[in-house]
Amino acid sequence: MRERLFRGLILLFIFVSILIAAWVVIRSIPRAIRNVVAEKQEKTEDLNVLVTQIRELSRLETASMRVMHISTINQSYGVIPDSMAGDKLTFMAVGDVIAGIDLSGFTRENVRIEDDGVLTLQLPPASILVSRVDNQQSRVLQRETGLLRKADIDMESRARANAEDAIRKEALSKKILEIASANAEEKVANFLNAVGFEKVRFERQDVVLEK
Repeated sequence: MRERLFRGLILLFIFVSILIAAWVVIRSIPRAIRNVVAEKQEKTEDLNVLVTQIRELSRLETASMRVMHISTINQSYGVIPDSMAGDKLTFMAVGDVIAGIDLSGFTRENVRIEDDGVLTLQLPPASILVSRVDNQQSRVLQRETGLLRKADIDMESRARANAEDAIRKEALSKKILEIASANAEEKVANFLNAVGFEKVRFERQDVVLEK
């Protein structure tokens, strides 16, 4: 009889111990979950440091082109044939154009974290950062002056003065800004991936682009 009672007490003790252990574990689970969630939110919600890092990237040169533009300046005198009084110069402008984005003005308003954890950014539009004319490669291709007049000695100077604007327009016609914008998004996405953001989305002209 005593042995049966003793065994019953042991089983009761074991049962109570299991209940206490289970209660402790159940009580500790919500706290652990809260700690994990709090740590994750602390890591992703404070974006001020990230904004500073992006701003420090400053001017990103993301596209360059070697371009050539041919233009003609033509002087004429109405009814008098150009072969007699005209003056025409055809000039080839050669140079380099570099485009990219300037991140020095990037602010906290340009970045946010969505509910799904995706980092969404609004980058500044791409622009031409540098344009320079190669004066050694730029030259007059053709000059035609009428028999009854002297050549305008300032015509070539005017053509060279307009050369930088000409190569900029040529680069724009070849979509340099679109190329620079796409490359900039790729570079910024790679940077953000490296610092721990796996999913990045860009907003540009009502178009959402994911990287």
